[in-house]
Amino acid sequence: MAFSATDAVFEGFRVVRRRPMTLVWWSLFYMVVMALVMAAIGGSLIRLVNAAEALEAAGTPSPEDFMPIFQLYMSVFAVVLPISLAAGAVVYAAVSRAVLRPEESRFGYLRFGMDEVRVLVVTVALGLMFMALGGVTFTLVGIVGGLAASLEAPWLWLVAVLLGLAALGGLIWLGVRLCLAVPITVGERRIAILDSFRLTRGRFWPLLGMAILAGVLSLVVGLLGSLVLTPLQFLTGGMTGLQDLEGAALAEILQTAWPMILVWIVTNAIVSALQVAVVYAPFSAAYRSITADGPRAA
Repeated sequence: MAFSATDAVFEGFRVVRRRPMTLVWWSLFYMVVMALVMAAIGGSLIRLVNAAEALEAAGTPSPEDFMPIFQLYMSVFAVVLPISLAAGAVVYAAVSRAVLRPEESRFGYLRFGMDEVRVLVVTVALGLMFMALGGVTFTLVGIVGGLAASLEAPWLWLVAVLLGLAALGGLIWLGVRLCLAVPITVGERRIAILDSFRLTRGRFWPLLGMAILAGVLSLVVGLLGSLVLTPLQFLTGGMTGLQDLEGAALAEILQTAWPMILVWIVTNAIVSALQVAVVYAPFSAAYRSITADGPRAA
């Protein structure tokens, strides 16, 4: 079967259309995850909002004034990151399973097994790889830019710009060449990262176009979701209503702000579930099409 980027890009909508309950299961999963996150970081989030507002009201802040905000942000990040990675692995595996093994539709394709562990390993490995490469390349760009400023050499600014564009282009190229790593991992039930290079050979531009279209569709879904969420948030007091609850116990926060929190969790869960289908299903559809005429490992 020939790979068609324009056909694959709509696979997320087809998954939801074939089994609408899938969206319900994924939304419920996101609701649980968001509720856990809110319970874990609710107090820190309120302190972060209040600290940011106090800093804004103080006028021109010094670098030292940013330290409390930075520490609060890092404490929130340390909690959110592992939860996000684990939840992402479960949902990404479910999306790939919905495309590659549609008969396994129980519980909206959600599982907690070795597929999810393998996807977590692959996504963490890819994330670390891109962080390392991005850090090295853009540090080099910064060094060249610093030399251009200190030596007052305009031509070095051109070199820095060209290096930056080359680094960005290289990371995009690598991202496209590795974009089938998760579908391969789920489809073949093994950790597969570099295997994506073989399947994406000669298909860079169609896959890049598909990724861009999927991103645009995801933005449209997010925009439509925000059009629903914004008026509902105003009706329930808005996120700024949390600033008066700094230092309050979790039970008091839930008792006072539960309508706003509930609206935020439910709406964002539904939008997130649809967005993840729109963004990730096309890559599994591409893998399915590319490998349709060839053998796959057991």
